[in-house]
Amino acid sequence: MDYEEIVYKRRTIRRFKQKPISIEILKKLIDFARIAPAARNVQALEFIIVKNDKICKKLFSLLKWARSLPKNERTPESGREPTAYIIVLINAEIKQSYVDYDIGAAVENILLGAINFSLGACWMGSINHNKIRTLLDIPDFYKITHVISLGYPDEKSVMEPFKESFKYWKDDDGCIHVPKRALDDIIFKIY
Repeated sequence: MDYEEIVYKRRTIRRFKQKPISIEILKKLIDFARIAPAARNVQALEFIIVKNDKICKKLFSLLKWARSLPKNERTPESGREPTAYIIVLINAEIKQSYVDYDIGAAVENILLGAINFSLGACWMGSINHNKIRTLLDIPDFYKITHVISLGYPDEKSVMEPFKESFKYWKDDDGCIHVPKRALDDIIFKIY
């Protein structure tokens, strides 16, 4: 797959086949995050890999899914849950400022890497930070920022032209439609 294909194919996926992801692939995704740019090259991001079935089930209940969809279409059904997670942490003993930029670059590398391995992913910020800290025994000097849900896709998500709303929606076949503004609409000026 070439870069352009990977970028255009990257869509949020929330339903997964129950096929495990190898630890080698999960470590490679974190390696992609590791080499992302960091402001002043201060590398404060750290990660937790969760692939243990019991812990995955407990973590699943601490996440909120697809807030734009109707309530009955948000949360993955039983048997379609993620098979792994990557928890994104900031080590506050290393860095406290400009980390939002670092997070964006690192997470995007993970999301694009997931496509390269034929995985689906969902970058989640609506999470129960306190219960995740307790579940995974995370020390207080770490800030928990996001959870990335991962697995082999069991749904389809497509881009479509923006018309009247940014709200994504699901059709009768379960395909998620994500409106995106046209390129010419987002180029403010060309000099």
